[in-house]
Amino acid sequence: MPTQPGGHERAWWSPTAVTPERLLRGRFTGLTIILLIVLFSASVIVEKDLRELAVALGFSVLVFFAIWTVGRGLRLTTVAFALPTLVAHWTLVLSDSLALRAVGFAITSAFLTFLTLVILLAVFGDESVTADTIVGAVCAYFLLGMTWGTFYALLVLVSPDAFSVSAALVNATGWSVPTVPVTPLMQYYSFTTLATLGYGDVSPLTPGARALSVLEGVTGQLYLAVLIARLVGIHTARLPQR
Repeated sequence: MPTQPGGHERAWWSPTAVTPERLLRGRFTGLTIILLIVLFSASVIVEKDLRELAVALGFSVLVFFAIWTVGRGLRLTTVAFALPTLVAHWTLVLSDSLALRAVGFAITSAFLTFLTLVILLAVFGDESVTADTIVGAVCAYFLLGMTWGTFYALLVLVSPDAFSVSAALVNATGWSVPTVPVTPLMQYYSFTTLATLGYGDVSPLTPGARALSVLEGVTGQLYLAVLIARLVGIHTARLPQR
């Protein structure tokens, strides 16, 4: 294990290493902040047209941060995913075509899946744990929730009866078939499923909806278990050999 001056062992990771300056300069910080802004906008802005415009703007910024975050090796591949996603998002803001919506939802889901996998591989591939690694792990968790939310929105677009939504929640959210991939109710359902909260106000009815819900719930638990195992593994590897 590395030592500090004076012969004292240095911890594998120390909270004192987390400073505002280091966090702001981190590779994953910008992407994480934009993710939070997009999710917050989708949840709190009530007026539909304003919400969809805000999410489209935020998602556009998210795409550019994603291109910067993935690094040079995957930049061209990310751009190949990102450009159709940007076009699809802004097309959905300007058009109400059902066919275009289905294509736009599918493209967005594919882009977010790719980005989530890239961030996960980057986080679990780190040989040491830094403040940036922790932020990356948080970013990956938010991406998992957002990605599943877009898949649910696509499912509802194809099969409007895929979920049963309580009357109180319908009245509170003005729920209808999604017109954009990042929709408040499907994001809400996604994150409650990912965290295995299960409030019971949204229930999957079709086999496809149930399968996706179970898979997301398992993914959320496995993610936390594997992340903790990885951190413990790094810690154990850095212990002095006896």
